[in-house]
Amino acid sequence: MTPTNDSPLAGITVVEMTSIYSGPMAGMLLAEMGAEVIKVESPDGPDPIRAGGLAAGPDSVNSIFYSLNRGKRFVSINGKTERGRELLVDLASKADVFLHNMRPGKPDALGVSYEALSSRNPALIYAAISGVGNDGPEAHLPVYDYVMQAKTGMVDYQRDLSSGRSDLVHQVVIDKTSAMGLVQGILAALFVREKTGTGQRVDVPMVAAGLSFLWPDGMAAAYAELEPAIPLDQMPPWLKSAPGSFLVVLPTTDGEIATGILLPPWDGLCLALDRADWVVDERFADAFSRVLHLPQLIEEVAGEVAKHSTAEVLARFAEHDFAAGAVLTRDQVHEDQTVVHLGLISEQDAPGVGRVRQPAPMWTFSDAPLPTTTSLGYTGADSREVLADHGLGSEEIEQLLADEVVFVSDGSVPD
Repeated sequence: MTPTNDSPLAGITVVEMTSIYSGPMAGMLLAEMGAEVIKVESPDGPDPIRAGGLAAGPDSVNSIFYSLNRGKRFVSINGKTERGRELLVDLASKADVFLHNMRPGKPDALGVSYEALSSRNPALIYAAISGVGNDGPEAHLPVYDYVMQAKTGMVDYQRDLSSGRSDLVHQVVIDKTSAMGLVQGILAALFVREKTGTGQRVDVPMVAAGLSFLWPDGMAAAYAELEPAIPLDQMPPWLKSAPGSFLVVLPTTDGEIATGILLPPWDGLCLALDRADWVVDERFADAFSRVLHLPQLIEEVAGEVAKHSTAEVLARFAEHDFAAGAVLTRDQVHEDQTVVHLGLISEQDAPGVGRVRQPAPMWTFSDAPLPTTTSLGYTGADSREVLADHGLGSEEIEQLLADEVVFVSDGSVPD
């Protein structure tokens, strides 16, 4: 991948020391906007996602790793050696952005703390994702997405109203939210640097990203208001879970649709399902009554929807301006007419992986083309080239390889 000179982040160099989902995704998003992103891994502990799924070994590449790391260059440096730490510090401090999602204390041990790097380059943007911040009573604990879902109330919000059982969002939603939040912070810090010439530190604790993501709908009035109109202990469970409890998946004769039972227009829903009687039904006569009788309303709407095919019920809803969508399986998404029309999914040749589908960048700039991020490599695949670009001579690079300070892997599986 070679960013064009007029890509939004052309000329910006990012050095990242990241693993799993959140940090790598942040780096990949910056690469999609045209930054040169260099991923530094440890030879004895490369990104664990490399070995996930059906991958052949710890230095491998796979479709998950491609989705999080395409468009980067890969360097492998042994930070346990003195010369390795010197290389890490030199690479990181000369970048525009240094990005990591290491646990607190690890950057200091490697010599890449904010204080160490910014003292060498005051213009550096130092960007970090942590679990719960850099200090505090739980800063020493390992953190993953599911831990933060539980801590922030997200698991409770997924509670099934029938069984009472809570559940996780079955995606690493806080990891991905943290990544996008950090990218926003990095872009803001780069903008500030344009005005002041000075860099700064940008931190996104996952717990903060999770709360920010959950709050507008997940907390609802029931928990956001200190004195809700209906006391919490008198509130029906579906009202505590609003607005998520209003959003339902309903079976049709040949599939499923997703819709919002309480969203307007109410009369549109009634007319679409030939149930004009609901308009005058005292249980559903006004918005508040529909909330109080939500379980009965869902049951009756589900009964009507189940009489029709997916195409028929969607056509009826569209005629009356009521929003709904067919539930697509993941192997159907790339065939959706809107996805095809907007060119949102492309087929790419991923080195070492094969032919894969990938989403297009989420942004469209009228005057700044975005590069297609397709490059990928094994651990340290670009070590020689990156260090040469960094000013090291070929003899020095080969000596670093011989001394096992720098590594290059061909992706072969160890015995």
